[in-house]
Amino acid sequence: MEIEKAYRFKLEPTSEQAKKLAKMAGCGRVVFNDSLDYVLNIIKKSVAITDKKAIYEHLNNLSYQDRKLLKKSFPNSAFLNKQLTSWKKLNHRAWLDDAFTDCLQQRQRDFVKALDEWSKGNRGFPVFRTRKLSHHSTMRFPAPKKQINIQNKHIKLPNGLGLVRYHNSQPVIGELRNATVSLNAVGEWHISIMCLVEIELSTHVPGEMTGIDMGIAKNMTLSTDCCGNEGVFDGVHSFKSYQDKLAIEQRKLSRKTLGSENWKKQKLKVSRLHQRITNIRNDYQHKATSEICKNHAMIICEALKVANMSKSAKGDSENHGKNVAAKSGLNKSILDQGWHELRRQLEYKMRWKGGIYGEVNPRNTSRECACCGHTEKNNRKTQAEFICLSCGHSDNADKNAAKVILNRYLRELEQAA
Repeated sequence: MEIEKAYRFKLEPTSEQAKKLAKMAGCGRVVFNDSLDYVLNIIKKSVAITDKKAIYEHLNNLSYQDRKLLKKSFPNSAFLNKQLTSWKKLNHRAWLDDAFTDCLQQRQRDFVKALDEWSKGNRGFPVFRTRKLSHHSTMRFPAPKKQINIQNKHIKLPNGLGLVRYHNSQPVIGELRNATVSLNAVGEWHISIMCLVEIELSTHVPGEMTGIDMGIAKNMTLSTDCCGNEGVFDGVHSFKSYQDKLAIEQRKLSRKTLGSENWKKQKLKVSRLHQRITNIRNDYQHKATSEICKNHAMIICEALKVANMSKSAKGDSENHGKNVAAKSGLNKSILDQGWHELRRQLEYKMRWKGGIYGEVNPRNTSRECACCGHTEKNNRKTQAEFICLSCGHSDNADKNAAKVILNRYLRELEQAA
């Protein structure tokens, strides 16, 4: 079985290499913006709207059918690639020749892909790229077998970058498919290398079945007692740990003059705190999911709609929300748990192992008895204790919910057979 596996490493470019990377990323942003401007000019002729804000509002309110119809008038990536050649001949775009052409063409393909996603209703219409947002500074090498070369602690990159030192934390295994260099909010460059890896799937997958209940006080509770403290993962609550310190630094930032040198220094401090919070959460998630997948052959979770659960309760000027402050705190706690990312990692790690990953409807999992199936609100009188009013079964509330999740999936399998 072939799987796609990504390796991500931190780069340590010299000051000269960092300038070249920034210049290449800047050229990519310009090409993306020029391609977007080209398409917007086509749209202006068809809708007779000149104001940019009004155009975006109009485009994002279009129906699915209207989007598909309008998309037919847009150029494809091959046409935009030809336009790139002509743009390089313009006096105010002559410096585009200094950037790696394949990276610029890849940015145009990214733009066309974004248009496709908009036409399907999966995202809003693409916006202009800016250097103020670090994730807009990226470049992709579509043919890494020819364009990059890994040599011990260095990666050789094209366009005169030469050997760039990187943190060689693990060997890169498999066939190289593409490589992406990106900048984060604290000014660090990283490279992600996508490889095609051949894995052998065993006829027998070691481990047992488990259901996972995800919560706030306890990040994950397993129906089984393996993986440490009786199958309970408390989580790290990284945002909550740094929330007060982050608020102090953000208040300092608000008092600085926007764009000044002191503002930039303080902005970097805030960005580093956010990066620290993210790194702690990522480290915990990968270690926890790897341990769970290693010890189980089947993992079942709830199909939680995190985006809906963490919606703001603020309302609008006409319909004011209720308990806004309390809901805001709950939203922060929900997002701090990283439920979506945990499920994503469990899913692909189980696929690599050859095991089973599934999801069930989360409705009433905390109120249903794992023994008799009786569902009632009063079964769970406290946050921690579950006592079934029908059969008298008692258990930890989260443990009972995890068992219900597993049982529900097994019943669905029986019904489908």
